[in-house]
Amino acid sequence: MQIETVDGVEATDDGEPWSLDERFLQEAHHNQYGRPWILGRYMLDFLVESGLRPEHRLCDFGCGALRLGVWAIPYLEAGKYFGIDSHLESLEAAAAYEIPLHGLEAKQPRLLWSQDFAFSHFGTEFDRIVDFSSSQKVDPPELPRLFANLVETLAPGGRFLTAPRLSAQLDSYAEWGLTLVREIEQDAETLRGQGFPSTTTWWEFEKERP
Repeated sequence: MQIETVDGVEATDDGEPWSLDERFLQEAHHNQYGRPWILGRYMLDFLVESGLRPEHRLCDFGCGALRLGVWAIPYLEAGKYFGIDSHLESLEAAAAYEIPLHGLEAKQPRLLWSQDFAFSHFGTEFDRIVDFSSSQKVDPPELPRLFANLVETLAPGGRFLTAPRLSAQLDSYAEWGLTLVREIEQDAETLRGQGFPSTTTWWEFEKERP
């Protein structure tokens, strides 16, 4: 499994895909998101409840080490999952550990290392783009460029789903071509009483149709 860059493929020094590293076996990457790894299952549940179908093209913005991806990739048809992240080590953990561990190679997921919101790199339009916390870490002056790139690659009528809070004022999303469909609370039953937030607020937007 290789990691793509805007200029080609990021591989090891000998040109081979990323190799397994002891640090990935320790699964420290499961603990770098602030909330448990199981949250990825609830994220997929929400996407499916919101209309995600196996034939849809899903872009996981800020995919990290595939907390959502290890659930979404098996659900989707081959070649329908696209992950993008600016943190190379997380993508290495995804490519060298999580994808082989879960036997996901045949699903042909594509992973992109990009610090420049290069959604268009994949050369396709997405039916769904999911953003769990990633846009909220972007410097506010960069948000218009982020969303211009994001909306450009979202299919007309496609959905943008973001949590656990908005990265800008609600009227900004309308200016960027996104119409709020609903705001909803999701309950992660497994996390109740475990010292982690068990509810997540989602905002679901639709791209304006021509």
